Amino acid sequence: MTHADMRTLDKFRAKHVWDVAEYCRRTGIQKSEEKRLIKVLGRYASSHELQMNIIRHHSRVR
Repeated sequence: MTHADMRTLDKFRAKHVWDVAEYCRRTGIQKSEEKRLIKVLGRYASSHELQMNIIRHHSRVR
């Protein structure tokens, strides 16, 4: 692992990393989907990774 100088980091390119369980709790995702996401992504993931891997079940039928 290399040392990163905090003064040279670009704050605009930094990613927010979520705890997958916390993200699921906040967004109302079911426990079964939470378990699947943890298997796929691990305990921590960016919001983009989470959004791209969530399977939303549509409850409205036409």
